[in-house]
Amino acid sequence: MRAFNRISTLAIAATALTFGSTLSAAPTPYHSAPAAKQAVEFAPGIISTKDNFEINTVFNKAGDHVIFARCHDDFSQCTMMGSHYKNGQWQPPVALPFSGGYLEADAYYNEDYSAIYFVSKRPIKPGSAVSSSVNLWRVALDKGVWQTPQYLPDLSSDSDDLYPSITANGDLYFPSFRDNQRQMYVAKKTPAGFEEPKPLPAHIYGKDAKIGDSVVLSDGNTIIFSISGRNDSLGKGDLYIAEKVDGIWSEARSLGEKVNTPNHEFTPIVSPNGEYLFFTRIENGRGNLYQIKLSAILQ
Repeated sequence: MRAFNRISTLAIAATALTFGSTLSAAPTPYHSAPAAKQAVEFAPGIISTKDNFEINTVFNKAGDHVIFARCHDDFSQCTMMGSHYKNGQWQPPVALPFSGGYLEADAYYNEDYSAIYFVSKRPIKPGSAVSSSVNLWRVALDKGVWQTPQYLPDLSSDSDDLYPSITANGDLYFPSFRDNQRQMYVAKKTPAGFEEPKPLPAHIYGKDAKIGDSVVLSDGNTIIFSISGRNDSLGKGDLYIAEKVDGIWSEARSLGEKVNTPNHEFTPIVSPNGEYLFFTRIENGRGNLYQIKLSAILQ
């Protein structure tokens, strides 16, 4: 595996500091000793199971509640699930109260953890048909109670809009298939909402790349991409990283064999304390949830 360069190390360290934590802090509920050296399943048998297709692992700030999606094998339906960490273990997950019956997934907390953004094919208006494309939605969390989800027309398009992620200053990043392309978009935060989404420069993905679920880190200067189609790919889809230095994005490079395999890796997310990379690996036709310490990738 090719090691990260110094820029990546600094970017990951900045992410940890942004979240008010360091890599030497007390163990979190998602702590895993084996993940210090290799990718391991997250909460096997409870969160990551062999009988279901699971994707997208995102935590609240304290790290004691996880949201993920459990999907049909053909992705015709995904339900967002939640689990609390109690008595030293993750509890059996339950569906979020507003989710179920549609394809909806890819939860991601906003910068102050007062809401999540997610994607869904649910009807845009009550009583209308299920959407033909995947759209961006937001749902507030008020005193521990989920509110009514809100469709985001200024961010969504007639094509599939996927996997929202948010920086520490509130800028929203997401991959989109609009304009018959696959590109990463950024919508800068404003006092009234967001600016019009704009695509990142195409060179960032690399030659012949097809991007999927990809995540920006909190500093806004690092993106972990899910990419297929490149000649350096190890499998059906791999994870890559790109950095922005002096305002210019580098071409994404592979995270290497500690993460990527001949299978399909996607849905990358970095834990709130900046310590772990979480992702999905499709094995035997179903998605399983994995984690690995970023320090293992940096070696």
